[in-house]
Amino acid sequence: MLAGQTGLHTEDQKIFYKEKERDSRNFLDVAGLKDGSKLVLIEDEISREKRFIESRRNAKMENASKEITSIRLDIDKLAKQVANVEMDIYGGKKVTETLLLSLIELLMTQLIKLDGITADGDLKLQRRMQVKRVQKYIETLDMLKIRNSALGNHNAKVQMHHKNGIFTGKMPKSMYYNQEQRKRVSFADQRNPGPVVVTTKWETF
Repeated sequence: MLAGQTGLHTEDQKIFYKEKERDSRNFLDVAGLKDGSKLVLIEDEISREKRFIESRRNAKMENASKEITSIRLDIDKLAKQVANVEMDIYGGKKVTETLLLSLIELLMTQLIKLDGITADGDLKLQRRMQVKRVQKYIETLDMLKIRNSALGNHNAKVQMHHKNGIFTGKMPKSMYYNQEQRKRVSFADQRNPGPVVVTTKWETF
């Protein structure tokens, strides 16, 4: 009743009767009040400040949750692009280095965004999971850069052999890459491409 008339939240109210603060959860008759008894209402500033701080904290956590969700969706899109590039390279198709660098840059941008989010509890765990995802994709792209570069050198050697008239059907084993082998890149090779060469040094978030 008092909250409606005064605009004070129930948690911000201190009620006094006969110069003694009363528990607002008690019944009036138990506290000894009668018709016409005088009550004094005082605003509890400490309680109001606590509620204000809690309200701001909840608002920040809500914003952080929205930001993490938005970043996660962007990472999902980039993950699909990384997977497509990985399939191309392991399938024997060379891609432009610009594409790889562009994907790395976009992923690094997501890391910066995640680093700027302040979160606690479950949200902090969610942020950390997304950071690890991004780091994993960047490390994958670093590895693909090396493989893609080697693939380009290999194709150049094959073309040079062919130009010099050495491409006779009995190429050296190191250069033997027929069409059937390109189509049948083993699934095991895609899953286990060999030692991972990581060129990015991560800071702990």
